[in-house]
This record gives sequence, structure tokens and C-alpha cells, in this order.
Amino acid sequence: MNTLDASMRQHFHQQLARREAELRLLLRNSGDLGSEAPDTAPRDVVDFKELATEQTQATVDDAKTNHAVHELDQLAAARRRLDDHSYGLCLDCGDAIDLRRLEALPATPYCTSCQAVHEHERPQATRR
Repeated sequence: MNTLDASMRQHFHQQLARREAELRLLLRNSGDLGSEAPDTAPRDVVDFKELATEQTQATVDDAKTNHAVHELDQLAAARRRLDDHSYGLCLDCGDAIDLRRLEALPATPYCTSCQAVHEHERPQATRR
């Protein structure tokens, strides 16, 4: 049984909404950065260090964007669980998720034990 009372539900609803707004702002800002007009002046000399830096930054930006999109999906799922009153219960074992864990990771769908199992299995699933 979930032990979250109405005030706690409201608290987590606000946390989820706040994080969603942060992520949407991050995505909007990263979109703005990506939409800047590229330097159209031709370069006579290529600075390989600068090129490597730009490629590295692009890779990091892509990873941040992918992470933000994934987290937005998790937030939406957590909000659905709040609506159906299953928020705070582990999706795998059904036990209550520790409130300290929910405070730190409000969109988490798993208790600590089940999350460890998922993390242990993840590398095996990507080896193909």
C-alpha cells in the first residue's frame, strides 16, 4: 500500500513539474544553440584542435539532449503514476520506494534493490 498522503502527492507533483520545466528550457536553449547560422566564411587553415573541440562539444550536447528527452519520458510516467495513485511503489516488486529516494529522484520507478538489478542487466542488453 502506498503511504503518500495528499500533501506529499502535491509536493511530488510540484517537484516533477519543476524538473519538467527545467528540462524543457534546457532543450529549448540547446535547440537555439543548434539553430545558429554556421560560420559561412571559408577557412583557409583548419585548426584540428578546434575541430576536435567542436566535435566533442557536439557529442556532449547530443548526450545531454538524449538524457533530457529520456528524463522527460520518465517524468510523464511518474505523473501518470501520481494520477493513478501508484506513485511511490516500485514497478517491479510493488514495495514502497523510500521517501528519501523519491526526494532525490522523484521520477524513479524502482526501489533501490530493483534499480540495482536493472543497472546490472543494462550492459548485457547493449552487447550485441
